[in-house]
Amino acid sequence: MLTRLLTNLDRIEACLLSGEGDIVGGDGKGNITLFHRAMKMATTLKIGRIDEMWFEGETTTVATAIRGGSSLWLSSDVLPVGRLSHEARTLRPVIEDLLEV
Repeated sequence: MLTRLLTNLDRIEACLLSGEGDIVGGDGKGNITLFHRAMKMATTLKIGRIDEMWFEGETTTVATAIRGGSSLWLSSDVLPVGRLSHEARTLRPVIEDLLEV
């Protein structure tokens, strides 16, 4: 169910990573080490917590924190970062509900 949810997005590669970096669903790529480093840096600098990270270049990527230490990674060669961010925020509660079941 999770893989189908993530791969039904047009022009978006998506994957869900566990807190250990294992792919839970989807066919995209993510970097849990980078996400953990950003979280540690935010904690060390006392600037809050990381809920979402954006990367822009030839490929745009949005990484979103999922409850329980997981992260959702969405990438696209054609969609802007705002659209990916919207998709990530829309999918977050659905994925969290699926993970609890």
